[in-house]
Amino acid sequence: MARDGVVRGARLRRVVADVLLVVGSVVFAFPILWMVWTALKPAELAYQPDQFAVSLSLESFQLVFAESNIPLFFFNTFVIASLTTLISLFVGGFAAYAITRYRTFDRKTYALFLLPVIIPPMTLAVSLFYVFNFAGLTNTRPTVVFAQLSFGIPFAVWFLTDFFRELPIELEEAAMVDGDSRIEAILFVLVPNMKNGIFASGIFIFIYAWNNFLFPLLLTSQEARTLPVEINNFNTFEGLLISEMSAAIIITIVPVLVLAFFAQSYLVSGIAAGSGVD
Repeated sequence: MARDGVVRGARLRRVVADVLLVVGSVVFAFPILWMVWTALKPAELAYQPDQFAVSLSLESFQLVFAESNIPLFFFNTFVIASLTTLISLFVGGFAAYAITRYRTFDRKTYALFLLPVIIPPMTLAVSLFYVFNFAGLTNTRPTVVFAQLSFGIPFAVWFLTDFFRELPIELEEAAMVDGDSRIEAILFVLVPNMKNGIFASGIFIFIYAWNNFLFPLLLTSQEARTLPVEINNFNTFEGLLISEMSAAIIITIVPVLVLAFFAQSYLVSGIAAGSGVD
């Protein structure tokens, strides 16, 4: 009887967990599904949420491409996010290696790398704007990349340090005994053994840089504008262009969703490895 009670209790917990998972999925997916539905409705019906019996239309997407330079903003966003990710991984990776192999910082000092990740971006944004504006460097993609590195590099250092700590120093020593230089040992021995962590860190940084709104808003104008900033421009003096904004939001989030879907195995295994969970 006791065993039957334990089995029933386990089944009940699984049912409750499944129900909570379904409810949570619906809650989080509903805004996205509503945006898709709004974007696929004719523009004149976007302000009538009770109108369900309508034919689907791509009019909102056509208006977005006709009234704004979405391809340019998409290109700007991709270039800025990609450069931010690559530079952050390169600089942060070597910094994390130096911390673990040369004992550059103790634990308390190492925790300071979390400060740029934790503090609000606005604390840096105003100062960066004055510096770049004084130097005449606003409205360029490299300026936005440099500003976003204030998050990307510290995050990469913090995230990758534990991965380097888990790799025994004997791996690179054996490679150097075989004739490799230290750089070759890092690139061809250590990096392949921590690729999951590198991918996971890169995904987080790329998503941050792709979705960042504050730095591109303050540091760019038309030529270097990104997609999140362009979305805000659909809130006009004549009112909120709901259908066009919904279409622009979908164009913005789809690449990130596709990236997360195809890289989810690296993301999960990288987070698990970094946390010490097998």
